[in-house]
Amino acid sequence: MPASVLLMYGFVREPKWIAAHLLTLLLLIAFMSAGVWQFQRHQARGDRNEIVVERSSATVLTATDLFASTESIEFRMVQLEGKWSPEDAVLIRNRSHQEMAGCHLAVPLAISDARAVLVVVGWLHQSSCDANQLEPPSETVSLTGRVRLSQERGAIGARDSSSGILASLARTDVARIDQQVPFSLAPVYVEVITSDPSATSAIPLDPPPTHLGPHLAYAVQWFLFFAVGAVGYPLVLRRHARKGEAENLGPVDN
Repeated sequence: MPASVLLMYGFVREPKWIAAHLLTLLLLIAFMSAGVWQFQRHQARGDRNEIVVERSSATVLTATDLFASTESIEFRMVQLEGKWSPEDAVLIRNRSHQEMAGCHLAVPLAISDARAVLVVVGWLHQSSCDANQLEPPSETVSLTGRVRLSQERGAIGARDSSSGILASLARTDVARIDQQVPFSLAPVYVEVITSDPSATSAIPLDPPPTHLGPHLAYAVQWFLFFAVGAVGYPLVLRRHARKGEAENLGPVDN
């Protein structure tokens, strides 16, 4: 590289510019990482959507299937017959529907004297979040529902007490509910789609969304930020170098 060019860009070794280089590098890494993360989320959403569609059209399960391996049965349809156990109903707090606050009502459906399946019968408005909202028919109920996996607490989130009988929980934790009911619950739960006769005025839950969401657009946005920074910063350095060169040459005599 010519000595004149090295001299022209000598300012890049100044402390304030070194700090600018490091900051720009960190931002570029952050932009690229965010873009890759959003693109991975886009791919994961697409894979999940395929699973939802494929499993929802698979052979309908029976109650016996729910007590076997839970692998590959989420989102499958299941048909159940049994009797409600309203005294063991629990509320799942902080659940919304069309931007309205409320809760989910989960009730065991006894399929034998010893076994039951936890069923989320629907959503209740916050003003109606009371387990006594269930009005079970005395005869056997027949329902079709969607299988879902038991929910677990992540790295953050409310904790439910590990002991005692809880009237409400922060999530649909089948294992925790199993501790306080007189049945052996299946390790999964079911969301009601239709039931005969109807058990409650709760609003049935919406099916899992199958749209791709905004992740691809976000990924493109972060990659554009990266491109702007990767191209723009060298241009800033070049402009500053030329400005410095012009100042060093001084005014031209006529």
